[in-house]
Amino acid sequence: MPAYRELVQHYKNRRRTDVVDAVTAGLSLADDVAVDLGLLEDTGLAGEIVETAAGVLPFAVIAVTEQCNVLLGKKTAAAGAGDAAYRMIKTGAAMGAGAAAVAAGASAAVALPVAVGARLVLDRYRCRTLTGYRVSQRTQRLKALVKRRAKTQITDGD
Repeated sequence: MPAYRELVQHYKNRRRTDVVDAVTAGLSLADDVAVDLGLLEDTGLAGEIVETAAGVLPFAVIAVTEQCNVLLGKKTAAAGAGDAAYRMIKTGAAMGAGAAAVAAGASAAVALPVAVGARLVLDRYRCRTLTGYRVSQRTQRLKALVKRRAKTQITDGD
């Protein structure tokens, strides 16, 4: 079982990835804010480049950071791939929620809290799901231990 300090360090590192993901998702919504404020005129190529980069940037950052963690030995390849997939799903859902808010008529300033809220909902769901899984695994282990203890008591009593 990991020591308390190791757990604290693990969760500090986990928060860092959430900040990076939130910033890159916020940058992807920045072009909507710029268009709403009239800062970015639809002059053709510049608008298309910004729009394309804003859509791809969060996913590229996730792929690079997870690959760096694998290369530096902080994660196994399987853990890195799983974490990257979850982060990409979470980011995509947040971007989709923000885009839906803008499409529904909300301003881009309202879309950002909607996107962050979507990320928080997915994190809360994952945390509760994993907690439920851990509890069920521990319950099964305790039942197996009780069964094994009862079996050894029967054989010892003979």
